[in-house]
Amino acid sequence: MINLSLPESWMLALRWLLLLGPVCLALVMVRLRHLTHRAQIAGLFAFLYGVAMVFVTHSFAVWMGWWHYGWDALMVNALPADIILGGAILFGPGLYFSFPKTRPLMICLPIILGLHGTIFSSLEPLVFAGHHWFLGVLFVFATAHLPAIYLAKWTEADTHLSYRCTLLAIMTGGMIFALLPSLIMLAMGGTWDIFVKPVWMTCLVMFALSVSSLIGLSANQTLCLQGGGTPIPLDPTIRLVTTGLYAYVSNPMQLSAALGWVILGLFLQNIWIMAASLMAWVFVQGMVRWHHRHDLLKRFPTGWPEYKKNVPEWIPRWQPWTTTAATLTLSDASRSHHWVASRLGAIDSLDVQWSDHRTACYDNPDNVYGFRGTCAIAAAFVHVNFAYALLGQAWLLIAVPCSFLFKQVLRRAI
Repeated sequence: MINLSLPESWMLALRWLLLLGPVCLALVMVRLRHLTHRAQIAGLFAFLYGVAMVFVTHSFAVWMGWWHYGWDALMVNALPADIILGGAILFGPGLYFSFPKTRPLMICLPIILGLHGTIFSSLEPLVFAGHHWFLGVLFVFATAHLPAIYLAKWTEADTHLSYRCTLLAIMTGGMIFALLPSLIMLAMGGTWDIFVKPVWMTCLVMFALSVSSLIGLSANQTLCLQGGGTPIPLDPTIRLVTTGLYAYVSNPMQLSAALGWVILGLFLQNIWIMAASLMAWVFVQGMVRWHHRHDLLKRFPTGWPEYKKNVPEWIPRWQPWTTTAATLTLSDASRSHHWVASRLGAIDSLDVQWSDHRTACYDNPDNVYGFRGTCAIAAAFVHVNFAYALLGQAWLLIAVPCSFLFKQVLRRAI
């Protein structure tokens, strides 16, 4: 560890260098590399992920006492706004465009050990290191910086779709539940006084937020599994998705964001955060409808108009809209499968069949990804009504990633 005692003016210059340096690096690399359209999208995704997660992780580090920042100028939630932006640019498009063929860990490791590990505790009054500050550095790199570079790498190569959708979901959650509310409270007033609220109220709000988040996360998962793309129009699906929660509402992600802001605004007693839900409505009226007209309608001229006519934008249908019947195959020897069949009842859009095979199977002509076991039963619940659909999608959010990770570990072990 190098202990330095530098003038305060040098620390102020360093603060600006941490913003202007990454900006210049990114601009130079864009000029030199002659980036493809795919690479530009990759850099943008890495930057957006970085903005959200640098803010979230540094806020958590300050709350844990790992470090805190000096000065009061250009601060957002006790964090320097210029350092948030500079970190997102550097550990995103900046370093990825500079070293596109290098493993992200090999890019970040020298910075962790060579820079943070040597002079981090000597940067007062820019930053004051607390106890276990190096643990905080590792946490920030593991959750904010490394994933941002990986997201850029996978996006440009168009690989690891499931991981990309996961990182984009994390990015969106950070924007909706942390960054945007903090900016609103900075401009209009308000604080994150969540620890002074009654426990019962906090638990109730956490449950309500989990339900609203479920709508957006399950939509993201369906686009990944059945659409073969991400929820971001710049990296769209290759197939029209009309199943899952998309059989009930056509804009589940915007609905999820709007509900989240209303719930969070009520909890914090901040009308301006509640009013942010209007942003989702404006976004749908403008950007989303423009995307529908100029992208989805052109790519899916035979399927999109009929879907749009039957599925609402905001208020979910109680019964799903379907064009074909799915098939759920259950084991005739299983009591639990007979109980499931009794709970499902007679549904026009679901054909229940029986076989000697002990594993349940769900196949839908409108899907490309079939479900087996408990996931098959969860997928069948989507055909009942909106409440059952939420229960089924909640299980799919847990079971599908666990099954995927188990297969990945098993494949590497073999």
